Amino acid sequence: MSDPVEYGPVERVHQLADTGLDVHLSKQRARLGPLSLTRKWAGGTPPAQKLVLVHGFAQNRYTWHGTGRSPSAWFAHEGFDVWNLELRGHGLSRGSGSCDRFADYLDDAARVSDALGPAFWIGHSLGGAVGYATATRSPLAGMIGIGALYSFAQANRTLKALCQLSTLLGNAGRLGQTSAGLVGALNVRMRLAGRLIGRLYSISDIAGYAFPISGWAPGSVEPEQLAERLERGFDWTSLNVWLEMARWGAGGTFDYDQEWGALDVPLLVVAGDLDHLMLPDDARVAYDRSGSTDKTWMLLDDYSTGHHWGHLDMISGKYARRWVWEPIASWIRARARA
Repeated sequence: MSDPVEYGPVERVHQLADTGLDVHLSKQRARLGPLSLTRKWAGGTPPAQKLVLVHGFAQNRYTWHGTGRSPSAWFAHEGFDVWNLELRGHGLSRGSGSCDRFADYLDDAARVSDALGPAFWIGHSLGGAVGYATATRSPLAGMIGIGALYSFAQANRTLKALCQLSTLLGNAGRLGQTSAGLVGALNVRMRLAGRLIGRLYSISDIAGYAFPISGWAPGSVEPEQLAERLERGFDWTSLNVWLEMARWGAGGTFDYDQEWGALDVPLLVVAGDLDHLMLPDDARVAYDRSGSTDKTWMLLDDYSTGHHWGHLDMISGKYARRWVWEPIASWIRARARA
């Protein structure tokens, strides 16, 4: 039997879903054991169709919400019961302690899925890997991966080299001393890194044209919104989770590959042409390896949309509503009616 969800009071909020789109929503904090979820919906009674949002590595709920652009608010305004999940050790779920391994995220996500029942899940980056793996443990109505990790760093030689180095150092560390003492330092650095990158926007945005591990396509996000996203959205994380990701990137395979290939769940995989953190060739592996009879591949590029696409801007960029949010909502509705 699944754990009960504990609901906080409902409040009415006014949010800017996107440029020129002010929305009024109901908002509620919910807890499931140690996990925090921020729930939003339009109107008085939550709609039937649940949508779970999962952030990526070292991130939190602000992946899906900013004061100037909020995909969580937009999806709620569009008629979904939106649940913004913060994984163990992140954001409002920080009191549950740090996550020691990827399987901890999977345990938590499966607990959420069991409690909410079949829902559509959207995972960004590592959150996509969490969603893919959760689908092998608990029934989902459908899974959407945006720049989602499955195969990792195989198409980016710089990132692959970083993964290989991390794996080498991680293995050496296990022979000597535990990595637990390093976790706190890494947690601090991730938040400080977000602030630094945000304040150096003019430099880092230009560097995105040439830097092989940039997080967004140059010019794709307004400076003030990007600065907020980087400062509020970067969170602490576990060194051990990075080492697992690095192992996948160094040449290992996704731990749930066999189960994923045997699974038939509706699937939408979204990739950006300039997403250096999850290049299309890597993102597509989840689509190719899926055993689903209903799967869709969506590549965002300059030819089809008139814009280049990176990692963060597929969620919170200037053009995300037109080219990402709206197609996802249409895809979900077509399957929710089926």
